[in-house]
Amino acid sequence: MTLALYVLDVPEFEPVVHTAEAAGMAVRHTGDYLELSSAADEVVLRRDPAAIRTAVWFATLTGGLDGRIVAFTADTLHLAKEAV
Repeated sequence: MTLALYVLDVPEFEPVVHTAEAAGMAVRHTGDYLELSSAADEVVLRRDPAAIRTAVWFATLTGGLDGRIVAFTADTLHLAKEAV
């Protein structure tokens, strides 16, 4: 099972995509969305407030998630694979 986060493929989410890539996530186009995926059991995305606006950061999960949220704060998004 792959851990995946989906964000709308629009310029506003580019900083989130760059943050995911820096955390080792792969990026793939799927329709109007970008799939940010990882084979790792857990991924932590760290928000750079200079690059990611607050509204965009808190909208990061609106496209969907294959996995579970461990923690979501103003500075970090900690995701993990679903337990099987």
